[in-house]
Amino acid sequence: MIQNIDLIKKIIPVKAVITHANNDITIDSAKKAMENGLIEPILVGNEKLIRSEAEKLSWKLKDVKVIDSLNEIESAHISCQLADNDQVSLIVKGHMHTDVLMGEYIKSEHSLRLKGERLSHIWLITFQNNERDPIIITDGALNIKPSLETKKAIITNVINFVKKIKSFDPKIAILSATEEILDQMESSSDAGKLTEWSKKTYPNCKIFGPLAFDNAVSKEAALIKGISNPVAGNANIIIVPNIETGNALVKTMVNFMNSTAGGFIVGGKVPVVITSRSDNVESRLSSISNAILSSK
Repeated sequence: MIQNIDLIKKIIPVKAVITHANNDITIDSAKKAMENGLIEPILVGNEKLIRSEAEKLSWKLKDVKVIDSLNEIESAHISCQLADNDQVSLIVKGHMHTDVLMGEYIKSEHSLRLKGERLSHIWLITFQNNERDPIIITDGALNIKPSLETKKAIITNVINFVKKIKSFDPKIAILSATEEILDQMESSSDAGKLTEWSKKTYPNCKIFGPLAFDNAVSKEAALIKGISNPVAGNANIIIVPNIETGNALVKTMVNFMNSTAGGFIVGGKVPVVITSRSDNVESRLSSISNAILSSK
């Protein structure tokens, strides 16, 4: 099932560029996204290869623009130009490296990076048969070791996103390896500072840390530890201290818990869908639908 498609019915399809669409799963995802009414795609990459792979999928590419490029660097440049010129409102990473695409995205020659805003990545995780409620992990794909100020931006970006999901009551846990503030553990001291900052900045939001992962999502663990806070044991948004933690959490959920991860970058002129090159089609479609929702 495509995540949150019911929330974007009035604004789809959107014009989207598929950057470096040079493999079968990228082209199949673009085809299915178009068939599901999510996007009107522009495919950028090796034109001969794209048309060959599309033919294998019985996709005639009627009314689909294909732009030839020599390599992923040129694909990234063409795609960012299209977004900069308002020809597309969504960028979808194809079979290429994230750092190449985002390195182009933030170049000053484009106006995609907004003044005063910071980019961050959001993963929305849903579970098969709704075995448990959805959970958001941020940032596990873009900001490697975010500073305190960047963590504030990550929180702001995710709050702005979940406001668009009316049924989602955010309970934001700031992750560490402990529920205690320890000077020698930066993630815990940052969490304490962010909790105090949030009381003034977002007084109506439930934001709390530091919390270890079990204390964040397990009521039993929070009770045993004697942690009395509405977020403890009930968190549905996890602010991770670094990219390794977020990446490992999400990939553990995907590979061991039958979950689907829809990932995208917010905070710029247009959202960017960043998928792992090993992601399946369902995950890619969910990433696209959530990215569209973020720009609503």
